[in-house]
Amino acid sequence: MNTLNSNIFFENTTYNQTSQNIAPIIIADQLKTGENIGQIIRLAGNTGCRKVLIINNNQAPRQSKILRVADVAGKIINWQFCETSNIMKLIPSDYTIVALETSPRSKNLFSTQLPKKMAIIVGNESQGVSETLMRISQLEVHIPIAGPVKSLNVAQATGLLLFEWVRQNIINT
Repeated sequence: MNTLNSNIFFENTTYNQTSQNIAPIIIADQLKTGENIGQIIRLAGNTGCRKVLIINNNQAPRQSKILRVADVAGKIINWQFCETSNIMKLIPSDYTIVALETSPRSKNLFSTQLPKKMAIIVGNESQGVSETLMRISQLEVHIPIAGPVKSLNVAQATGLLLFEWVRQNIINT
């Protein structure tokens, strides 16, 4: 992508900005790669998220890799490592906790009204969302996949969910 053309486009095209009093919070559950964490921080910047909480349980990827991929978003988005036991203290009480996971209780993302104030949990690249965090989720959503490959990269899945939230709560309001 030509950055110069992109900058000109967005100077001439405006969209409603995400208000910080409803901005989503991302909870990244024990992700293994700095690249995925960096991409999620960048997505948080694209969609106006309030913060990114990275549950690491003492297994943190290298910060230099995270910051390289996050680019500018790594400097302007509030992000931090935390432990599972502290997560509820870091989320406002009026937020709905939404797990992005395929499960018997999950609903199709594109036919579900997402909460205006939500904290989304995205899971580890191979294990998904931990049982501990699934228990605190109030809503579970999945991305309908029509092709033969039934899995998505965690950052891609996070992007789909965030931009569906933007479409529902920012663009179409």
